[in-house]
Amino acid sequence: PGLPNAGKSSVLNALLGRSAVGVSRAPGRTRYFQTHFLTPSVRLCDCPGLVFPSRAPPELQVLAGVYPIAQLQDPYSAVGFLGSRLALPPLLQLRPPSGPGWTAWELCEAWAEKRGYKTARAARNDVARAANGILRLAAEGRLRLCMTPPGFS
Repeated sequence: PGLPNAGKSSVLNALLGRSAVGVSRAPGRTRYFQTHFLTPSVRLCDCPGLVFPSRAPPELQVLAGVYPIAQLQDPYSAVGFLGSRLALPPLLQLRPPSGPGWTAWELCEAWAEKRGYKTARAARNDVARAANGILRLAAEGRLRLCMTPPGFS
């Protein structure tokens, strides 16, 4: 599994030493799951880029870079997902909230205040830009989110 147009089919062809699956520069060439045997006991599978990640929560797909951050309608749920798994306030050195705990909105507002992100008209904190910025930090690996696989102890 991997991102679309990342070279999965090319790697499979290189490992097999022949042109077993079609490749192209444009994404979407691989349309279905394909299986090829490297040896009698080693099976290689090629699939379209989003077959396996579609089973993951949408927020995790965003943080893994599968879904473009710029196209998000609601970046706050992904920030909340990240904030529930990482101690973002100390990592980002944010000021404490006025309430009892951090919400995704408060995280974004504090990040916007720290970075100086303001809206053009009202000069309020630009929380949407801050949310995208936090998600980009995670997608670039500057905020590391690590989780154990299901069933792994």
